[in-house]
Amino acid sequence: MHRHPHHRGAVYWDGLGASVSLACAVHCAALPLAFSLLPSLQLALTSWDPQWHGLAQWLLWTHEVERLVVSTVLLFAAVVLTRGFLAHRSRMPLAVAAAAAVMMGFGAFGHWHSNDLWHVGLQVLGGLGIAAAHVLNWRSLVRLPARAGTACAAPALPQAL
Repeated sequence: MHRHPHHRGAVYWDGLGASVSLACAVHCAALPLAFSLLPSLQLALTSWDPQWHGLAQWLLWTHEVERLVVSTVLLFAAVVLTRGFLAHRSRMPLAVAAAAAVMMGFGAFGHWHSNDLWHVGLQVLGGLGIAAAHVLNWRSLVRLPARAGTACAAPALPQAL
């Protein structure tokens, strides 16, 4: 029997959040490989149209992009997971997300070199942790009993006889 959660929007947001967080973790794990290929990337950049050089080099060389992505992932997770918590009251997704947020924040905003293994490890573990928190949140929302006629996850009010 297929059960439909009564708060379908949060479930879809959790899928998006888990996917983006997993992509972030894969990106961080692949970053050391990209840095080993930098001479090849530099050659590719010089062959592109000059109007794109600035953007490409900014994406490759600055921590600003990484910090922007991490901040966006953490803000998105905070909103979605808090809304989920208000529905299911399970603290586990929030606890996992908090630990992952500390790792991601320390990895992104610490004073690391891009090829430092601590930086990479913290970012990968943090991204996987945020993805896991979204999956836990989704599972907690799916387990909620469906209530007919409700579109949000607010507690049911007692019915008058």
